[in-house]
Amino acid sequence: MNFGNGKPTISLIVLSFVLFLGLCVTSVNAQSQESGPAPDKATAKYEIDFMQDMIDHHAMAVQMANMCVEKAIHVELRTLCQEIIAAQSAEIQQMQTWLMEWYGISYSPEMKPGDMRMMEKMAELSGAEFEIEFMEMMIKHHLKAIRKASKCVDRVFHDQLREMCENIIVTQAAEIEQMRTWLCDWYGICKDRPAV
Repeated sequence: MNFGNGKPTISLIVLSFVLFLGLCVTSVNAQSQESGPAPDKATAKYEIDFMQDMIDHHAMAVQMANMCVEKAIHVELRTLCQEIIAAQSAEIQQMQTWLMEWYGISYSPEMKPGDMRMMEKMAELSGAEFEIEFMEMMIKHHLKAIRKASKCVDRVFHDQLREMCENIIVTQAAEIEQMRTWLCDWYGICKDRPAV
């Protein structure tokens, strides 16, 4: 920054100051995005509704997967169910944290009557019948989550939530493909595979 006379020029001082201010503003914006609500009411409402709905949806998947760990015959399926429990439990906790940090909302999962009936139906099954029913139901369940997460990617304010939605799409699409393969290989249920 020194040119001949040993003193920085005015333009370099101003440029340095402008760069410094830019870094400060970027840091403040990143911090406020991480810790505050979405700037407009419609986006804030969307984020709240999305996270509460996805918490309920994930909680249902965790309950189904817990039953799978107890009842599945194939080790591979039990392993997948343990992975579903771990991933979706972590995402539930993360969304609960964001609801509190961004919106001051404490939220616990709620199960709808239809979900309870579905769980009761699955609880009565065992062996191959259970595995088939579980995989077919989890595929439908994952497809719903993917549709919801696809809308989330374009509508949310917080980057962290957008990244979670992108992860839900990728992870659950891969799990759907895996379960469709097992349904075909293990049980001869080889349905047409619509694009996820």
